[in-house]
Amino acid sequence: MRTAFMSIIMLLIFAGATSLLELESVSHDTQQILLSSEENVTLAREMALALSDQNDAIIYMAIVGDSSSKYRLDAEKSIARLNSSSKIASQLMRESDEYGLADSLTMHTTNLNKLARNYLDGEVHKRIETQGLDSLNSNFNLATWYVNEYKPEHKSLSTNISKYMTSSQSTLGPEVSRLSHTARRAVTPVFISLAAMFVAVIMLFYFLKRLYVKPTMRINRSLGDYLTYKVPFDDTIDCRDEIKELKERIATLISKVNKQ
Repeated sequence: MRTAFMSIIMLLIFAGATSLLELESVSHDTQQILLSSEENVTLAREMALALSDQNDAIIYMAIVGDSSSKYRLDAEKSIARLNSSSKIASQLMRESDEYGLADSLTMHTTNLNKLARNYLDGEVHKRIETQGLDSLNSNFNLATWYVNEYKPEHKSLSTNISKYMTSSQSTLGPEVSRLSHTARRAVTPVFISLAAMFVAVIMLFYFLKRLYVKPTMRINRSLGDYLTYKVPFDDTIDCRDEIKELKERIATLISKVNKQ
């Protein structure tokens, strides 16, 4: 009986410890996934905002004609922000084997920033002045530069940022599936332990009733019959261990009393 109870206790302790370790692993992995997802969303938002700020600044300067220092400063900041965030995003994609998308994002970011830098450095204006002397290119101006060169690159980069957002979210599927499997694995020892404990309790109940409860009740009834009706004590009761020893001592005591 002691061995049985100790086995149940050890089984519960083992199951509990295993489940706690697995759940701790699930908690850690979940936190890492959430942090990674938050980082990806933050990077995508930073790239989108930098792209929008740069486009607004270029439109105000090249199309509207407002070349104030405010828009020039906005363009300078957006170039730095876009370059920095895209480098981090590209590195993360390479770590997740998204080499093609990482290279495309880096290429379009570099191209767009180069176009914006050429405008800020006056290279676009020099081209306009140079090509304006050529009658074949006399229609080339800031508006045509924006529509034909800057805007397509802006659209391509915007598309790549959208792909980055969707690709980072699509990687969550396998991770969530893995976590679901790990969670099931964490609770499996508990269910196994409960099933084993249920079987063990049924077995203990059966053996307790057969080896202890029934013999004790028969001994008690036989002793009561002897004390009340002087019916001979039944020493043929099948029992074991301490109950058998108790029965034998009662039978010996009754035998001694009868001899007196």
